[in-house]
Amino acid sequence: MTIERILEQAGVPIVVFVFCMYFGIRLLVFQDIEAIRGKNKGVVRDQKGYAIAAGKLVLFFGVAALGMAALIFVNLYAALGEIILSTIVLGVLWKRMNDKYGA
Repeated sequence: MTIERILEQAGVPIVVFVFCMYFGIRLLVFQDIEAIRGKNKGVVRDQKGYAIAAGKLVLFFGVAALGMAALIFVNLYAALGEIILSTIVLGVLWKRMNDKYGA
């Protein structure tokens, strides 16, 4: 298996993993919530809590994308099911986090 084949098959999930790791670490370390919320959004109730919770969720989705990249080589349907389930879980947990810490 060559690097070219890996990038052809799992290139997009690997790029999603890298972006999620970047923004997750940026949220957890620097607590920069403007990176994901934008400057036009309202002020959150608890900036530190929001940054930590959002950082964990973004890291979770990054790991899920990496899992999808690995599952693509085993079974395409399992990879698709895993990322759909992860996206649903992320959406529900993000809504709860936004209700708790958001504006």
